[in-house]
Amino acid sequence: KIIGKENTVDELNCGACGYQSCREFASTVAKGLAIPEMCHTFNLRNKQEYIETLRQTNRKLAETKRALKDSEEIAMREKEMAQSASDMMNNMLEKLPTGVVIVDNNLKILHSNLSFINILGEDAKAISDIIPGLVGADLKTLLPFNVYNMFTFVLKEDEPVVSKDIHYEDSMLNISIFPIKKNKMCGAIIRDLYSPEVQGEEVSNRVSEVIDKNLEMVQKIGFLLGEGASETEQMLNSIIESYRKKSLGSKNNLK
Repeated sequence: KIIGKENTVDELNCGACGYQSCREFASTVAKGLAIPEMCHTFNLRNKQEYIETLRQTNRKLAETKRALKDSEEIAMREKEMAQSASDMMNNMLEKLPTGVVIVDNNLKILHSNLSFINILGEDAKAISDIIPGLVGADLKTLLPFNVYNMFTFVLKEDEPVVSKDIHYEDSMLNISIFPIKKNKMCGAIIRDLYSPEVQGEEVSNRVSEVIDKNLEMVQKIGFLLGEGASETEQMLNSIIESYRKKSLGSKNNLK
């Protein structure tokens, strides 16, 4: 076994090692007086095993290389898809009439759209000329404490702040803030309720909320109010329709 010959048929007794038989050579190797490499067949077998090992290693390397190439192609496609989706989302956000801002846990701006910058005013516009989208700007330097403190609450508590009306300079802002990544990122939608394009829609929406919240009550006490309940509902609906028509009319005039 020490020279790789376990069966009698493997014993060639060629004498190339300098001994008369393979057994004599194996006995000498066992005594430490010779080395297995003195046997040509041992060396040949080792060489063949080494070559086969190299083949298997090369085969595994080739398979690994193919797998890496496939992985790189998949990663590249996913990156392109993610970039395309990001570009599409950014374009959509830029076209929104409402302000959108996304901040990290340090209240640093990660993304904001033009409407948000316009709501903040001239100082923010000047900053955006230097820092596009106000990326990296500190929200605490752009908004008063009562506003940015709501962002802090959302980041800390991981709970949204929905439709809060806040006085900001000469405007009334409606703000909704929502968590994106727990304790790490949140976003906000901000509307200037005094802007013409928002005002009519907002009144319409809020009157609709009044109808929705009180419709069940109206139905329950309808028998006491008689036709008065339905007339009240019709009146509220007419207000909504009038604002919708005005909104559509102003949009058509702009076109």
